[in-house]
Amino acid sequence: MNKINIISLLAAALLLATCGKKEGSYKVEALRVTTETVSASTTSLGRQYVGKVEEDSSTPVSFTGMGTVTRVYVQEGQFVAAGQLIAEMDPTQCMNTCQAAKATLDQALDAQQRMQILHDAQSISDIDWVNVQTKVRQAQSSLDMANKALKDCRLTAPCSGIVAGKQMENGMTALPSQPVCTILDIAKVKVKVSVPEKEVAYFNPQTGKGKEVTITAEALGGKTFRSNYFVRNVQGDVLTHTYEVRFTVLNPGGELLPGMVVNVTTEADETDAANRAITVPVRCVRQGADGRHFVWLVKGNKAHRQLVEIGQTQGDRLVILSGLSEGDKIIVEGYQKVSEGSEVI
Repeated sequence: MNKINIISLLAAALLLATCGKKEGSYKVEALRVTTETVSASTTSLGRQYVGKVEEDSSTPVSFTGMGTVTRVYVQEGQFVAAGQLIAEMDPTQCMNTCQAAKATLDQALDAQQRMQILHDAQSISDIDWVNVQTKVRQAQSSLDMANKALKDCRLTAPCSGIVAGKQMENGMTALPSQPVCTILDIAKVKVKVSVPEKEVAYFNPQTGKGKEVTITAEALGGKTFRSNYFVRNVQGDVLTHTYEVRFTVLNPGGELLPGMVVNVTTEADETDAANRAITVPVRCVRQGADGRHFVWLVKGNKAHRQLVEIGQTQGDRLVILSGLSEGDKIIVEGYQKVSEGSEVI
């Protein structure tokens, strides 16, 4: 055997020895994770509903007469105080009517003064004297109405609130009772929710007094409001079998706006077992490429991907409607590095 063959055999033997050593010594290390044992919530979960904010009152503001709008002073979304000037209408016709009514009244007063002398001298009948007095009162009434119409050419806010639905602009013709704008009173607002008929007993005005609800507005960064006063509709919807319940909420800062969607949560009811649920930390619930949610379980010493159906959030925890049972161990830390069948400790 030549020198080259001997060197090749020695190299091959050395390579086999090295590979065998590595193969025999290689071992997959178990991944270290933190687990939590699944159990039902120790406190009951309040009922949750989706509500819509409504104004406390809506007031259409309009002129009482017909004329050309010369100026509208407000814009949609603007806050106005009671008595603030909203718009003006061309007063020319009303001023002319006032002057004509005043002239008629002056004429009637002059006639009354002349007839007074004759009446005192008993030179005219009582009926003629009554007719003179009646004409004076009629002329005074006409002047009062003309002055009122002239005053109504300036439209003021009947209440404080937010301007919504501005319908008139400069130069448009205003008609009686045609709204120039609408003022919404939002110093306090109503939150309307639809309650299933099987839960409507909870909102009995007699037994439900004092029960508070928490109203959360995601549009305001999750800001919460409280209310313990509600009004329930006595007639339900025949199609959805729900009843409308309205909660009154103080809104001094005007943050809650009509149309805003909010979450309404009732107080926890310890006697209602149906409201108890399994919750897990929000962070450990993952979503797969198929859109379904899952958590990582520990079975034995292996990681297992478990599909779950999720419900509402409760702070930093998430309600699990199905997929988990009490006693299951879920991975709450270290779940990012596991895969199906990974060995964990």
